[in-house]
Amino acid sequence: MGSNDPKISQIQTNFQTLSTVASSLNAASDELTKVVGKLDEALKKLNVGLTVWVVFEDRSDEQYPDQYDCDQIGYCKANGKWGISLRRIWGHEFHGTGNEEGPWLFTDAPREMRLRSVDKIPVLIEALSKEASDTTKKIQEKTKEVSELAAAIESAANETKRKSPTLTEKVTAARLVDLIRKANKANAGTVAVPGALPGGESPKAEEGSLADQVRKSFGKNIEGSK
Repeated sequence: MGSNDPKISQIQTNFQTLSTVASSLNAASDELTKVVGKLDEALKKLNVGLTVWVVFEDRSDEQYPDQYDCDQIGYCKANGKWGISLRRIWGHEFHGTGNEEGPWLFTDAPREMRLRSVDKIPVLIEALSKEASDTTKKIQEKTKEVSELAAAIESAANETKRKSPTLTEKVTAARLVDLIRKANKANAGTVAVPGALPGGESPKAEEGSLADQVRKSFGKNIEGSK
């Protein structure tokens, strides 16, 4: 085949056309990536931190509803960075099997997937907004539950603290109980002195003895120490 061969000439022409188109394709792809990158930066500033996925191409067969095979665009953490991402998932729900290819950050995903996914970016933003709203409500509900629980525990702890005697009170009560027991023992062994009172009776302990006074002063604390 010579240089003047029509086939060679056609190949050269096609290659030159491809070269021009490839240059335009790369420029357009780079521009798309930059635009998505700006959107990514805006999302990062919001610090959402939630994962959401939206299907942009579904290859599942309706005859086999338990099986799935689709491409998704989403917002997740990939390679240690949060951002708009792409992935392919497929599997069998009935058998609990699943596979995943990706996820890749948008800039690292295959170009063909990037081009097919861009139409779903508005849907992704809507889904992310809804997920953020739902998550906020859940957090508020859980915060209320935990707050009520904390208040109940604090109230119970304060009640227990009011009822429980201190260590000093317990020691003092124990000593007084010991004194009472000794006093009672001494009274029980007292011998009557003839002529001390009419009828030969011994003097009785005064109403409001030490034991009574102590019991009135310390009440339940003393009784609980026995």
